[in-house]
Amino acid sequence: MNNKERIDTLKQSIIYGETQKALDGFQKLLKSNISIKQIFTEVIAKAAEKIGELYQSGEFFLPDMLIAADIMKHIMKILKPKLKEDLNKKFKGTILIGTVEGDIHEIGKSLVIALLEGQGFEVIDLGVDVSPKVFIEKAKEVNPKVIGLSGLLTMSISKMVETVNLLKRENLSSKIIVGGGILSKESCDIIGADDYAKDGWEGIQKILKMMESV
Repeated sequence: MNNKERIDTLKQSIIYGETQKALDGFQKLLKSNISIKQIFTEVIAKAAEKIGELYQSGEFFLPDMLIAADIMKHIMKILKPKLKEDLNKKFKGTILIGTVEGDIHEIGKSLVIALLEGQGFEVIDLGVDVSPKVFIEKAKEVNPKVIGLSGLLTMSISKMVETVNLLKRENLSSKIIVGGGILSKESCDIIGADDYAKDGWEGIQKILKMMESV
């Protein structure tokens, strides 16, 4: 198998959720003479793009995306430090994201992170059950272009309101997006965020648009 075939095989394995095959193929590529940059641009970025296309066309559903995103998450843990260290790669921008205090749901958040990293963004994941204070402290430290607040519980809305109000008091230039199936245009207006998304892929699209305007 030549390098082009290895690249194509790894990309397809990621897209179609063949976890072990993808991870094995990735390790083989790392040991070959293919550059880190080439693995990122020709495999990860293109796989992320294709996954989005398949989801939008109705050929993929949320479980398909989650499996592929989990594979990319594992690969990016290894790849991202190498991109920074070996290539001094400049990422497209920093995004801060976390699930608000009182909520421990992270599936949608993990999907967003994996796909954003697959497209070249620096994503700082605060995890779940994140207090407004932690959001504020980290936002002031890294000055992200976009801040994402995730939550699936009805009670999460009140924490989103509190967190957004505190963020705005700091006069940060960051755009704020909230995500979760419970949200609507009306709740987004109440929260005071710049935009909202009901699922992970919608979140990706809206964050990309936000990144263009900041």
